[in-house]
Amino acid sequence: MRRKEIHPGEAGRRVLELAATGRRGYGMPATSGPRGGPRMALASLKQSTAKWYNRHVADTVKNLRRQVRRAVRHPGLALAYRGFQRAVERHDWPDAHRRLAPLAAAAERAGDTRLLAEMAFSAERLGEHELSTQWAMTNARLTGARAPTDWQGEDLRDATLLIRFMESEKQGLAVGLNMAGTVAEAARGAARTILVVERRLVPVFARTLPGVDVRAFPAEVQPTAGTRLVTANALTLKAVLGSSPPAVAARFLPLRADAAEAARLRAQYQAGRALPVVGLSWWSSHFGKDLPDIGLWAGLVRSTPAIFVSLQYGEVAADLAALRAAAPDRFLVDESVDQMVDMDRFAAQLGALDAVVTISNTGAHLAGGMGVPTQLIRDDWFRRAWPVRSGHTPWYPHIQVLGKDGRNWATVFEQLRAALTERLQRRG
Repeated sequence: MRRKEIHPGEAGRRVLELAATGRRGYGMPATSGPRGGPRMALASLKQSTAKWYNRHVADTVKNLRRQVRRAVRHPGLALAYRGFQRAVERHDWPDAHRRLAPLAAAAERAGDTRLLAEMAFSAERLGEHELSTQWAMTNARLTGARAPTDWQGEDLRDATLLIRFMESEKQGLAVGLNMAGTVAEAARGAARTILVVERRLVPVFARTLPGVDVRAFPAEVQPTAGTRLVTANALTLKAVLGSSPPAVAARFLPLRADAAEAARLRAQYQAGRALPVVGLSWWSSHFGKDLPDIGLWAGLVRSTPAIFVSLQYGEVAADLAALRAAAPDRFLVDESVDQMVDMDRFAAQLGALDAVVTISNTGAHLAGGMGVPTQLIRDDWFRRAWPVRSGHTPWYPHIQVLGKDGRNWATVFEQLRAALTERLQRRG
């Protein structure tokens, strides 16, 4: 999926072609009209229908089935879980927090590993980072996800430490983007450390951790001669090295982009203008995200004296048209950066920015892992690993989380505009 070019020449002619046809990405059929015409409208309708169905039918039915099975096996547990759900639905975070530990303990006693995993995830969102790690480790033990070679905290001077941030093809990219410092700390005690990540992230981690052997998933690994093999994943590292906020903050190590390329991109975006450069990502196809209307994003672009660079992927031609109309000379889309293909170049793009404004997505995790000042807007669905009781997380010290918290999105954007303006005034 490629984005419209901002350069002249052949690439510029490609922009005109894409704008005229409404095409987005490889293999997409041509469409008519300035904003995609009937075919794009039909595609948008299909996508909206699928999101509605997944959100209001498929997801509801799936969760209902799970709750019915839970009620049959453990009625008291099901009732306690429903109480927790009601607290979340009311955004009554003190009540949800009060119910968290008793519910996790009950889930463990009942052997309900699905619910225990959910409580571990909920604990992270409610600010209980150490409990989240503890319950996730208990769940890994109950489900047999622990390996005999997993690190238990023992001395590693005679060991090859194999850390896998990517463990399956279905896994997303966000795992481990906030843990470069944790890897560095573990590696200091090992004879040798090998880190396995998604192939697009290899250059970023290799640049950040020069003493670590960074390899692309799936990477078959043998220990160095004369050493034993010790394994770990993100959860293992949290359990052994600690996940208290002070420990996490002390270990934070920003991921490093290609500094020369970042500087070149920044100069290209500014084009001699003394304006800050802000990255923008606003859309997702996932049914489990409540997203603001594009008009609010356009208003932010129009009213903020900055150059905005799209960090967005996907079929968003109509959105791009709206954002360009809001600030024709200050909204850019750089087709030379394609995060779906080259994450290292995307990291350089992020490194060129003064700030990022985004919804929850992989780009938010990468920007946070790099230490780029970021304003992240959070919906009220309680489905993402962002805090709901504060606007900050120790895992990403430079991200400010702005929650919807029962408000309308227009009110959230007023807060966002003020926070972004303040952050840009402080830059440098």
